[in-house]
Amino acid sequence: MHHNPEPKHRGLKLRGSIWWIDICRRVDGRQISIRESTGCREGDLAGAIAIRDRRLDDATGRRAAPVVDLGGPRTFADAAAEYLLDLEQRGKDPSRAEQDIRLVLDALGDLPLDHVHQRTIQPWIDAQRGIRASGTVGRAVRTASTVLRFAAAVLRDGHVPWLAVTPPKLRLPDWGTRQRRPITWEEQDRLIDALPEHLIGPVLFALATGARQAEITTLRWDRHRDVDGLAPWSAWWVPPEIRKASSRLAPSEQQGRYLVAPRLGRAVIERAHTKQESDWVFPSPRGGALYRANNHGWRTACGEAELDIRFHDLRHTFGDRAADAGIPLDIVRSLLGHRHRGITEHYSRPGLVRLLGEVERIGRPAPRLAAVGGGFAQ
Repeated sequence: MHHNPEPKHRGLKLRGSIWWIDICRRVDGRQISIRESTGCREGDLAGAIAIRDRRLDDATGRRAAPVVDLGGPRTFADAAAEYLLDLEQRGKDPSRAEQDIRLVLDALGDLPLDHVHQRTIQPWIDAQRGIRASGTVGRAVRTASTVLRFAAAVLRDGHVPWLAVTPPKLRLPDWGTRQRRPITWEEQDRLIDALPEHLIGPVLFALATGARQAEITTLRWDRHRDVDGLAPWSAWWVPPEIRKASSRLAPSEQQGRYLVAPRLGRAVIERAHTKQESDWVFPSPRGGALYRANNHGWRTACGEAELDIRFHDLRHTFGDRAADAGIPLDIVRSLLGHRHRGITEHYSRPGLVRLLGEVERIGRPAPRLAAVGGGFAQ
């Protein structure tokens, strides 16, 4: 039997773990329709109710808009600061977005929001050529676009949006010509021999699991999961905010994923655990989060090993080795964390057991075991 929701819940629906406003009614002869996210998670019902009531008052005119002395138009820097604060309030890590915003702040920070468009950002894009990779610049441009959309859709002075025009589309740079570059086993040996000690573990773990750089550098000990039928240190949880696939999805649609570590990956973890001095599995030399493995130490080691590669090429290497080992495509996609129809069943206990069994098939024809910085290499 259908029950009407409690009066205080009316107009709110839970989608995933987020409260959404869902109101459609007639007030004084006018049709009022409000369908939008409150941004409040399931445990914050009081906050969702307050936002619902405020939006309903705004829509029906029961609450007068405050008179706001702006002291001038809102700038890109103003909106960027609000966007970073919003990320923190929603429980997301704002560090990557903050890095991107810092890159464009000198060029865009003082501009009114409606002055930020392709012509104003293009000189900055052109100036980055030969200094930064097109991927780095493109990520900063995408973040700038996100800030503009946030200013238009969320930020308000009374009833007036901070950006009252349709956010312009910003074109990404296209000067990047670098192709995927998997490495051979012999090149892997040269790279491991050249790496500084604190990067050996992250690099071997990337080659063993196919994990992305951000998934490795943000890996914490409390994300290990014990699963019946799996060896210790085999299963690791990657939360939604770390996954690249979740970055453009609504909070209610975001999903985490499991990392499955084969023998080499577990050996790397066991070695790191013996000298655990941090919450991070792969800390920086100073003990904090590493955040980035594609750093000066990485580039220096690549130069000594005569390799022109990115850290992401280790992920391509894993994918090619998995295919060479005859691992089915749907399994490879699950191991890499790609979204596909069957990924959920692979994350059940039997599914994880199968993933581990498949990934253990990857191995070099004649394994090389060598002492490297007091550790090992495969």
